[in-house]
Amino acid sequence: MKRHFKKTIVLSAVACAALTVSLSSCKKSYESEFAETETSVSVEEGSLSDSESNNASATLDSVTSSIGPTVPANTEPANVSASSNAGQETTAAVAETTVAATAAPVVFKDRDETVYITTDGVNIRETAGTDGTVLGTASTGDSFHRTGCSDEWSRIEYNGKPAFISSDYTTTTVVEKKTSEAVAFNTGWEFGGNSKINSGTATLYYATGSNKKGRTICVNAGHGTKGGEKVKTLCHPDGTAKVTGGSTAAGSTSATAVSSGTTMKDGTSEAYVNLKVAMALKPILLERGYNVLMIRESDDVQLDNIARTVMANEIANCHIAIHYDSTEKDKGAFFMSVADGIKSMYPVSTIWQESDRLGTNVINGLSSNGVKIFSGGSMQMDLTQTSYSKIPSIDLELGDRVSDYSDATVSVLAKGIADGIDSFYS
Repeated sequence: MKRHFKKTIVLSAVACAALTVSLSSCKKSYESEFAETETSVSVEEGSLSDSESNNASATLDSVTSSIGPTVPANTEPANVSASSNAGQETTAAVAETTVAATAAPVVFKDRDETVYITTDGVNIRETAGTDGTVLGTASTGDSFHRTGCSDEWSRIEYNGKPAFISSDYTTTTVVEKKTSEAVAFNTGWEFGGNSKINSGTATLYYATGSNKKGRTICVNAGHGTKGGEKVKTLCHPDGTAKVTGGSTAAGSTSATAVSSGTTMKDGTSEAYVNLKVAMALKPILLERGYNVLMIRESDDVQLDNIARTVMANEIANCHIAIHYDSTEKDKGAFFMSVADGIKSMYPVSTIWQESDRLGTNVINGLSSNGVKIFSGGSMQMDLTQTSYSKIPSIDLELGDRVSDYSDATVSVLAKGIADGIDSFYS
């Protein structure tokens, strides 16, 4: 009995060993087959996800557990698979770089139709791509003749030449054109925190003709802020002192937020005459294709000089403030050029040359229309307006207290200013 039992034990041990070898062989075969499958997937899709790898491992462990302890698994197939995946990912990265470097040019299908812009601020570019030079912007309801279309870009006619806009913001359905909108001040704009009077709104008017230039001119009728003379603001963004005199003395660090201005010899306020010129200039600019930001169109707007300038910085391409001088000599027109002492101060340092060029062009435009010019057309002055300007900006003095401001004269002045702006952008 003992001998028979002993033989049985020996036979059982041999059988178990054979079974173990057999199962180990099965596992090797399973691993090898799974590794081949994994390699195949890697070539097709790049690499297995973490969840797929974990599921595969769990399945293999489950089989191993069900058949009992075995010899250690051969890990070579997994290593081969990892190497294959790494190679595939590297290849994909190189291919992506190559594609980016050799991107095919945009192919357009010919079109002959009118398209309308569906939102504001759409860039008009010189070439089809976000790196193309911006030629101007389009607004809601603007229409263009489209000559070609791709999946992303539309080729249009702009100022007589081909240009490109994103097709995402175009439609062949007529869109009602926005002709104007109120513009509120945003204290988050650069230098906006220095403004003390900013509850008022300006009005942005859009050019509607076929000659749209994609540029906005800020027309600022000087003065006209009730209570402005009682508030003080910093002369310069950095708090430094003025370097020239004027309505505020040199050496001052703060100035009147908005002064009441002078009074014409007949008792009319300067603010009224400034507004009269501004209102005559607006339709001329719109007719010539410019958008116009009107700072005020009534006798009072609650926007101080800093607020007006900051708003122009954010919305317009240039800024023209209209004024009359306090002398009584009928001296003629001139602009306040940038004072030498602030040309290195930010933001003056970035734009003063263009500001002076704008002033020179406007004076030439006035002169060409027969307007009297004072002392070569310019006088250096340190002003709040030019100290805060990030765009070409001038204070334009059209005369003084005894100058004529009849309708006929104002029409000539408005045309001269517009001619100067055209020249500046030509």
